[in-house]
Amino acid sequence: MLKKEAISLAKSHGWTAKDAERAYAGLDFNKVSQEQIVDALVRFAGPELLERQRLQAAQKAQVTRKKNHIKKIEIEFNEKIEEGEKKIAEMRSTFLPLIDKIYNFAKPFGLEDPWIEALLAT
Repeated sequence: MLKKEAISLAKSHGWTAKDAERAYAGLDFNKVSQEQIVDALVRFAGPELLERQRLQAAQKAQVTRKKNHIKKIEIEFNEKIEEGEKKIAEMRSTFLPLIDKIYNFAKPFGLEDPWIEALLAT
C-alpha cells in the first residue's frame, strides 16, 4: 500500500493528513500490510493524539482569550475617543461664543487674527 493510500484511508476515518503522517512515521511502505497501517493508527490514537488534541484545545483557548482581550481594548479605545470628541465639542460650544464676543469687542481696537477668524468660521 502506498503512503497516499494509507493517508486517504486515515482521512476516511476522520483523521487529518498530518496526524496520519505522524502515525505512519517509521513505517516502510514497501513492506507494510494494511493491518500494520491500521495498527500504527491505533497506537498513535492513544495517548499521543489525546495529548496533541489537548494542546490544540489549550492553544485555541489562548487565541480566543487574546482575541477577546484585543476586542475589549478596541472597544475601550473607541469609547475614549468618543468621550474626548464629546469633551472637545462641549468646550467648543462653551468657548466659541465667548471667543466670538471678545474678538468682536477687540476688533475695533485693531485686533485681527486669521486663526481666530477661521475658528469662528468653522
